[in-house]
Amino acid sequence: VFESADILLKVQPPDAAEIARIKEDATLIGFLQPYSNVEGIAALAARKITAFSMELMPRITRAQSMDALSAMSTVTGYKAVLIAASRLAKFFPLLMTAAGTIAPARVFIVGAGVAGLQAIGTARRLGAVQTGI
Repeated sequence: VFESADILLKVQPPDAAEIARIKEDATLIGFLQPYSNVEGIAALAARKITAFSMELMPRITRAQSMDALSAMSTVTGYKAVLIAASRLAKFFPLLMTAAGTIAPARVFIVGAGVAGLQAIGTARRLGAVQTGI
């Protein structure tokens, strides 16, 4: 695929071996981490590969359909609460049984960005008592 594709879509930045296999004048679209992957970006430029780093898309209304970071952050916030709920020794929702009442878990979420707001909403839907900053 690397040697024959005109357009490549990739989630993680390509490593040096993958960059060497991409044909010249191809287009690469993905999360390229250009600020921490200077050598990789230079290697792409040396091979005349046009690269679009999706994490650098502007977060504005016109570009909302291309906002990959918000989509990934939504999934991250949701999944973080599910993982926490599965590992916590307490139940998230308030339970009333014949043996008594089990108080709901208390969840503290740091951050109110896209991931934090999704985490707050997910914790609330699961029945936890949640707070956040």
